[in-house]
Amino acid sequence: MSASETSIGTPQRRRPDILPYIAGGLTIFVLLAFLIYPIVTTLANSFAPTGETFGIGTATLDNFQRFLTSSMYQKALVNTIVIGITVTVLATLVALPAAYFVARVEMPFKPLILSLSIIPLISPPFIGAYAWVVLFGRSGIFTYYLQEWFDLQMPPIYGYFGVILAMVLSHFTFVFLFVQGALVAVDPHLEESAKVMGASRLRVLLTVVLPLAIPPMLAGAMIVLIEALGEFGTPAILGGEVYVLSTLMYFQIHGYFNLNAASAIALVNVAITLVAILFLIRINKKRRFVTVGSTTRRAPLHTGLGVKIVANLYVWGLLAIALLPQAVVVFTSFAERWPGTVWPTRFGWGNYVYIFSRIVEPMQNSLILAAIATLACVVFGTLTGYVAERKSFAGKWALDLTIMLPFILPGIVTGVALLVTFNSGPIALSGTALIMVIGYFVRRIAYIYRSVVAAVAQIDPKMEEASTVAGATWGHTMHRITVPLIAPGILAGAIIVFTTLISEMSTTVMLYSARWKTVSIAIYERLETQETAAAAAIGSVTIAVTLLLVLAATRIIGKSMSELFS
Repeated sequence: MSASETSIGTPQRRRPDILPYIAGGLTIFVLLAFLIYPIVTTLANSFAPTGETFGIGTATLDNFQRFLTSSMYQKALVNTIVIGITVTVLATLVALPAAYFVARVEMPFKPLILSLSIIPLISPPFIGAYAWVVLFGRSGIFTYYLQEWFDLQMPPIYGYFGVILAMVLSHFTFVFLFVQGALVAVDPHLEESAKVMGASRLRVLLTVVLPLAIPPMLAGAMIVLIEALGEFGTPAILGGEVYVLSTLMYFQIHGYFNLNAASAIALVNVAITLVAILFLIRINKKRRFVTVGSTTRRAPLHTGLGVKIVANLYVWGLLAIALLPQAVVVFTSFAERWPGTVWPTRFGWGNYVYIFSRIVEPMQNSLILAAIATLACVVFGTLTGYVAERKSFAGKWALDLTIMLPFILPGIVTGVALLVTFNSGPIALSGTALIMVIGYFVRRIAYIYRSVVAAVAQIDPKMEEASTVAGATWGHTMHRITVPLIAPGILAGAIIVFTTLISEMSTTVMLYSARWKTVSIAIYERLETQETAAAAAIGSVTIAVTLLLVLAATRIIGKSMSELFS
């Protein structure tokens, strides 16, 4: 027998491919160290006496009893629930008509509408909230003219009215994008069949279109609810004497450095969030539809003059109101002298000159921290997303749940958990850049993870199998086949992660230090010292930088801003 025959007849033993095991081990380590361990530590410390670590013999309910004995705690709890529910309901009601009009009515400049709707999501929350004070505060511009011209008295901007108004107009975009995208993709045969059966246009809308919009509506409402329950910036500026759990946590950390009390508040916040989310999920499970068929044709658009006028007035009016804070921020940034009058008395570039040297380090910190966290999310999210979609193993549901858990936790809760866990002991990270990167990482990993899962699901596994049969290792197949195919999904998720982290506030406010101040902290500090115009200048620069980065990235991957966020 010849050598060639031997080589053909006897299959050669391939070296074991250890890369999948390395990826699996890395996944388990990260999940345990940065997700599960901090959550368990926070849970334990909530039962520890003030200033002490948890011990079986010293466990106490004192931190939770404050919700039964302290009026401040009780009011904060009630305020959080009321504001969260109200914002979610109003944001949904505001977004639904806009989503329907954009998806189903012939309107000009639809790409522009979708792009403009993204701006409230990437704007620094503090300065946007303060813009409402400029407009509707005691000496606000609108307040003055409403009183002077119409003798109308606006409700106080501080308190429930201001917090709910600002949150609704900054968060309705989530519902708008989700529902608009779903209505565009709906198979038109469903509505055509209803019309053939004799249903009127109104009946089709109520019995076919709106029911189909419920699942994406609930998905958007879930995100709005999570954001509203964990929002810190808006209540801190506009809350006045209306405290919520997020501001209560902030005071416990920065006022008393009471990590145990903050842990208890965080757990109560998490409990409220989970109950609300489970309720929405239960409703959504009862309404599952197949809305996308084999046809590539879209539903016909309404072209009547009346509906076009109503659609344009509503959509552009809503956008104008939602973008009003950003316009006020830019306007205020040029006010060099504003001595308590209705309008500034002098304009110029002085605020930008003043903040130029002062914004370099915070902006640099924001970009560095966001870039490192984004890179970590890309690497880890790609590995875990691929494993979750391609591999079958026991406990896959636990992997999905663990990665998505920080996404349903308010950002300030994640900050408290990491601060409690890594404040002391063998791994003390408080005050370092690393703890901020970890906080950003665990809060945004779900974006990359979900993008990769969706992208991998669209790839035929036979392509990877062919590479393996040809002798390629798992790592080589990932490098040459899988990653290039899912690269657009990865890049889209990375853009969302990076741009939203630049002005991130809820997690940052718990973890930052003097060395690692970000632009959102720089804005907050200027507002605390009444340097409103300087804060507006920093906010304007931040918005401009973020938009430029998004536009540049979208040009590279060939997707619009609205497609990235929808």
